[in-house]
Amino acid sequence: MRKSIVLLSFLAFSGKMYSQNIFPVKLDNCKTEKFCLDCGDIKAGYNEEEFQKINDKLNKTLNLKGLSGAIKFQVLVDSKGKACVLSHTDQSNNLITQKIIEELNKFKNWTPAITENKKEEKSSINIIFIVKDNAIKGNIERVDMNAFKKSFDNPTKPEIFNKNYTYKNEHLNDYKITVWNSKNSDLPNNMTDNIAIDNDGVIWLTVDEGLVKFDGFKFINAEQNITDKGKFFGYYAIASDNSNNKWVYGGKNIYSYNGQNWTKYDKQTIGIDGAYEIINNKKTDEVYFCSDEGLTIFKNGKWTNLNKDKIKELPTNRVAFAAKDSKNRLWIGTFQGTIMIDENGKATSFENSDTLLNGKCITSMDEDENGNLYFTLYELKRADKEKVNNNEGIAIRSNDGTFKQFTTDNSGMPFNHANCVVYDKKDKVIWISTDRAGLVRYDLKGNWENYHNENSEIPTSYISTMKMDNDGNLYLATRQGLVKIEKK
Repeated sequence: MRKSIVLLSFLAFSGKMYSQNIFPVKLDNCKTEKFCLDCGDIKAGYNEEEFQKINDKLNKTLNLKGLSGAIKFQVLVDSKGKACVLSHTDQSNNLITQKIIEELNKFKNWTPAITENKKEEKSSINIIFIVKDNAIKGNIERVDMNAFKKSFDNPTKPEIFNKNYTYKNEHLNDYKITVWNSKNSDLPNNMTDNIAIDNDGVIWLTVDEGLVKFDGFKFINAEQNITDKGKFFGYYAIASDNSNNKWVYGGKNIYSYNGQNWTKYDKQTIGIDGAYEIINNKKTDEVYFCSDEGLTIFKNGKWTNLNKDKIKELPTNRVAFAAKDSKNRLWIGTFQGTIMIDENGKATSFENSDTLLNGKCITSMDEDENGNLYFTLYELKRADKEKVNNNEGIAIRSNDGTFKQFTTDNSGMPFNHANCVVYDKKDKVIWISTDRAGLVRYDLKGNWENYHNENSEIPTSYISTMKMDNDGNLYLATRQGLVKIEKK
């Protein structure tokens, strides 16, 4: 999902790196809404003497004769010293790998990462097992942060899972594509994961360990200045509200900026110290904060919270996304399903419906002038935990209440995991961002186009999210800088 269910697949670079399964075979046996990669003043590890017992057991139980090679495992360690395997490198998934996973998951002597004398809630470390001379031995292999970041300077090849649709890209030449990166501008670095556009048309971006604003000519550092950032301070969500206040989540706090001063909000007062996503709902002048404590709403200077205690239909307090439509219906996507609260306050859980939203979390939403709603989807209950192209795609809810889902099986979607959907009211098309196949343009009449780093000036196939300004220009936050798509 995006952001941060972008959470399971997103990476917010900074002194820490967040929420990334780094090896090709991904497992789904532990909660991974947010964690850092090999972080901490004291990094996560294990009791050496006890870990040696795993090596001894594997050597006694496995037939390693004539074998050689290495397998790497990414292990998530929590603040209590419990752990589970997130990903590994063995795409054949042989019996040796399965046995190692079993032993790592059972191991009880992990030690958590510590930053500034506080235990990290969750941190991942890499364990490498080497088979040589008929024996196996495992130990920690620390992540080289600089090398890991540098690897993103070279965008990956787009992964087009749809082999049945022919992309003609007839409208690609109608657009001017502009890219700002650390080489051709004063953008501090290329890791732009979150974006907001304020009332003055200024672009706000979260970057590696920082926050910048862009007026179309210059990138200016705009970090908060009321908290000592110390060794690390990253920004993970941003929005600009109707009053032109900027809202950010960073350093385990919520902040706002009114153009002159920063304000830090106490958890005891507002009920949250972070957010998966911050969303400005222009129609109702509300700011939504999606977190583990439910949906927190700021309006007219007051804070309210919607959670399971108040709404029994809410399947969990872990809210990933929320937005209101023009009929004042509140749509909420959670880690356990989607609900809608209508204008009269009646809540409907789609987990109890026969609609395509059953088993899905909505991760972004937009609406056209006719009241049709557009959603990106995240599949919650996956039959095949290692499958990449899942039953997701986008959904369109027509104003008559009917739903239709578009995937690689029945449309021109190149890949089913979409991060964001934006309706272009001028051209009457929707734009869809993906994290493997680039940017999608759908004209709502059956014609799909797919732009990425191998067929356009867009420098990447990974697009974190996007926003459209009042002039109809589309801005993309990517791992290769800021991208602007404008009509010629």
